[in-house]
Amino acid sequence: MNNTELEGVRDVWEHLGATDPYWAVLTEDEFHGGEARARFFDSGRAEVAGLLKVLDRDDWPEDTVAVDFGCGVGRISFALAEHFGTVVGVDVAASMLAEARANNPFPERVRFVHNDASTLPFEDDSVDLVVTVITLQHIPPSLTLRYLLEMIRVVKPGGRLLFQLPSHMPKPQPLPVTACRANLTPVNAPRVLAPGESAYVEVDVRNDGDRAWPTGQLLNLGNHWFSGGEPRQWDDGRMAVPGPLAPGRTARVGLRVNAPTEPGEHELVLDLVQESVAWWAELGNPVVRLPVSVIATSGAAPAPVADAAPEVEVEVEVEVVEEPPAGGKSMQMHGIHKDLVVGLFEQLGCRVLAAVPDDRAGSDWVSYLYAVEIGEYELRLR
Repeated sequence: MNNTELEGVRDVWEHLGATDPYWAVLTEDEFHGGEARARFFDSGRAEVAGLLKVLDRDDWPEDTVAVDFGCGVGRISFALAEHFGTVVGVDVAASMLAEARANNPFPERVRFVHNDASTLPFEDDSVDLVVTVITLQHIPPSLTLRYLLEMIRVVKPGGRLLFQLPSHMPKPQPLPVTACRANLTPVNAPRVLAPGESAYVEVDVRNDGDRAWPTGQLLNLGNHWFSGGEPRQWDDGRMAVPGPLAPGRTARVGLRVNAPTEPGEHELVLDLVQESVAWWAELGNPVVRLPVSVIATSGAAPAPVADAAPEVEVEVEVEVVEEPPAGGKSMQMHGIHKDLVVGLFEQLGCRVLAAVPDDRAGSDWVSYLYAVEIGEYELRLR
């Protein structure tokens, strides 16, 4: 097992849990800073009610033990507790679990376990149900496969797994160069950040091309960091540009960025990218450069720019940039093809009850919600 991969996952989610845990779970603007918390947890109830309909089982005993893998701040765990006797939330980030424990309305029946290992902290055949949604998609495939094998190990024969996992990204059709024209206007942006600090940039993205930007073509707003004219952190944040977006129309996009760890004067460079095709700077579209001071003082805090782009002294220029190694603490998306997932469980004596097309991974992915019945098997992984 690649410990570096696991450490990377842990570091990302510790960072997100410490800075904006609710938004990290559901990336909607209303959940920044823990706002709309009641609606956040209500969404878990609605989601679990829908999930349980896929399980094809209604005869759960009162002493059922359900595990919420990748529980975050407890959105699904608390909802499961309204249906099952014991719920255990498991997460790689202690910062997320601290928030979950502070919110726990069922302390007698819901507990949370910090687990930053590639195994699960349960005995063989010891739980009845494992549920995980919008979690495995942020874990590298080699780790996801390991965790799926661990779930088979810990669930009792006849128990269930219910998990969501992207399968693959349909190959995007490259947009014509004449469509790859945009005006990027920052609305809110930081001027000062502490090393490694996260912040949000709001950008009005206007389609200046000659045709609509369709959905499902992996069009994102992204950013890089430069200092002294040299790239310091490439490929930092990503956020999808909502579509379809007709020529002349504007969409506001909120992008989470992570400051470089080295203090000094930096440039936050904003660009559009069609994934697996090209950054639009390479196609002649202007990038936007925003000066940001990274200051290593304990009292430093981001100073947002209130209104318009001129207030952040935006310098716009066309530039083709070369790609250095990736960096930053942004959540990543991963998938495992449906054929491999189904084949894995069938090979190990399990029965795939359902593989329902699912939209939790967004329009850029083909994703499925799987319901699996665990069978008798001999494989034991340690």
